[in-house]
Amino acid sequence: MLAIELGADFITAYANSDTFPEYQKKLGNKLIPLTKRIVNIRGIRFFWLRGLFWLKRDIFKNYDILIASSQAATEVVARHSRKDALKIVYTHTTPRRVFDQYEVSKKMYPLILRPAYAVFTLFWKKLYLRAISKFDINIANSNNIRARIKNHTKSDASAVIWPPVMTSKFQWIELGDYYLSFGRVDEAKRIELIAEAFLKMPDKKLIICSGGPRLKTVKRIVSKAKNIQILGWVNDEKLFDLVGRCRAVIYIPMDEDAGMTHLESNSAGKPYLGVKEGGLIESTVDGETGILIPANPKREDVVCGINKMTKEWCESKKDICVKHAQKYRSQEFFRKFKNIINKNNPNIPVLGIDASRWEDPRFICEQRRTGVEVYSKNIITELVKLTLKKNLRVRVYTPRTIQSLPLGMQKVIPYGKNWTRKKLNQELFNSPPKYFFTPSYYIPKNAPKKSFAVIHDVIFKSNPKKYSFKERLIQNYTTKLNIKRAKKIFTVSENSRDEIVKYYGLPKDVVVCVPMGYVSDVGCRMSDFPPEADQPRAGGFRKNKSVLYVGRIEKKKSVDVLVGAFKKFSQNNPEWKLILAGANGYGADEIKTLITKCTPRVFPAGHPLGKKLNIQDKIEMLGFVSEEKKRELLKTSSIFVHPGVLEGSSISLLEAFDFQIPAIVADIKVMKELGKDAALFFKPGDFNNLALKINELVRNKKLVKNLIEKGMEIIKQKSWKKSAEVVLWEILK
Repeated sequence: MLAIELGADFITAYANSDTFPEYQKKLGNKLIPLTKRIVNIRGIRFFWLRGLFWLKRDIFKNYDILIASSQAATEVVARHSRKDALKIVYTHTTPRRVFDQYEVSKKMYPLILRPAYAVFTLFWKKLYLRAISKFDINIANSNNIRARIKNHTKSDASAVIWPPVMTSKFQWIELGDYYLSFGRVDEAKRIELIAEAFLKMPDKKLIICSGGPRLKTVKRIVSKAKNIQILGWVNDEKLFDLVGRCRAVIYIPMDEDAGMTHLESNSAGKPYLGVKEGGLIESTVDGETGILIPANPKREDVVCGINKMTKEWCESKKDICVKHAQKYRSQEFFRKFKNIINKNNPNIPVLGIDASRWEDPRFICEQRRTGVEVYSKNIITELVKLTLKKNLRVRVYTPRTIQSLPLGMQKVIPYGKNWTRKKLNQELFNSPPKYFFTPSYYIPKNAPKKSFAVIHDVIFKSNPKKYSFKERLIQNYTTKLNIKRAKKIFTVSENSRDEIVKYYGLPKDVVVCVPMGYVSDVGCRMSDFPPEADQPRAGGFRKNKSVLYVGRIEKKKSVDVLVGAFKKFSQNNPEWKLILAGANGYGADEIKTLITKCTPRVFPAGHPLGKKLNIQDKIEMLGFVSEEKKRELLKTSSIFVHPGVLEGSSISLLEAFDFQIPAIVADIKVMKELGKDAALFFKPGDFNNLALKINELVRNKKLVKNLIEKGMEIIKQKSWKKSAEVVLWEILK
């Protein structure tokens, strides 16, 4: 149906003359069977199919777009199509015998053959996983199959499109007095259970119009039943008539992938008895288009469900069923498929984006972000929007599905060690984009010539003593890779740009400054705060008299200097407290010691901070805090301090501006560039000077008001969209 609709060639291993002859006729010379000889011997057929496709592999080089349906087709398209071809797989199911049904399948073989079967399934699993990873788009036929893809491959589907239901063929004729089963007669469809249930209901009629490997068993079960009739397979016209005249359909398969039988019955205005398993759950309005009995049903469950499906109840559901089935009609299937193909036209260039640092990879699925992840998330979000407007395709490479980005543009590559070097690099080889951008890490070897990277800073060069030897080696290595492979380098500040140019001898025009944008948290602005909790008092500060620091707790960030300054400040301001919000970093233990039981080993004899501080009751070390908790702290705190002198930029300073907190920062080039005249600056590393600045803010209401107003002006000028526009312009020019 899809091949006819698209005017596409249809390549198949073989085509029996009695299999959909009307479609074969419509396809004409576009139907391409590869052989007339059919092999059906179990085990041998697996290798025969793949060998047949291998012998004819050159045919797949002729196409710009290939759609694979079936596991053998998936493997051949992945292996033998061109790299620049658009490869789409329509997944009806993963090979369950190598995943969740492995143990069950193995027991079907004699003990002597089970070791061989185990080796075979390992081979098959590897073959399948390697093949599926090479597809640009993986379409699941239901959310049930999407979940199976995620569970079995650790990847994700690009879209979910339900199989087409021929709603025009199945029509209401009348409400008859019989129930109908036309699912295949095998162990997965539970036809035997249906038959056994109707044996308990001699007053209700059942017609079974299908065949399969368990047909003889079913016939034996119902041999003496007068209320059950078995017709075997019937032609289409007879089937349409039976469905159109029945009272309801019985369809209770085991964990059905998607399912079409129940929707065909709905097309004819007939509800059905189903089961709470697999794809039926998502495609049934329980109690309206059908009745779902419990999973792993017993005979009594079937009997109970049928008894609810009275003549009056079934008749009342006619219009509801017909309307529901229209969602799955073939026209919808074609529309959705065409939409995906049009959006992914292989003639449209692709911008590949590395989104591996959408969140902190050390805390998977916890939505934790340092500055690098915040930058990555926001620049990617805006870049995706702008790229689509430029008639480009976007392919976002990610180890995990990103819920806030369109699923169709994501290529989920299962997470593993050395993800960039192995996984992403292989993906760029299999399906190379025209452009590549990484906002957070390094450019892989197989990336295209038009590749671009962000280097946030090179502090490991300007202040090497703040990093371990291993950290310096890694950061220097990745920085050199980016400089070698990138057409242009982006960085977050003019200060970082100057240092990159200085330490790596680059021409200045190769390094482009793309400052951080900012998304204003309007709902949390000071003017919107509840009057009791957070409004500034007459003295210019909020009810909670606290100095706030947000960031990693480490000496590299000069948190020890802030602690010393607060000790001095608190001597004359005992009602104030210091809040340290952030995960522990290098030197955190020394900072804790400084707060609680400082010793000369931490600070040399005679150092101003060499004595025990005795302020632990006034300092709260919260550790890592959620975004919600951080917003609460920004709402309620009165002064923000960022004492760090080794920064590429500072998102937390912008957050302080947005939440209208007067800010004190170190007097360094990057903070001058970012804070301008909206912050109060102290001498770097000087805790006495910092204490004076905190004291100055407490006593100068006019200064507080002036800083807040200027901070808000800076926020108004910040835009991630503007930052993304600079990136995209450099990529495309």
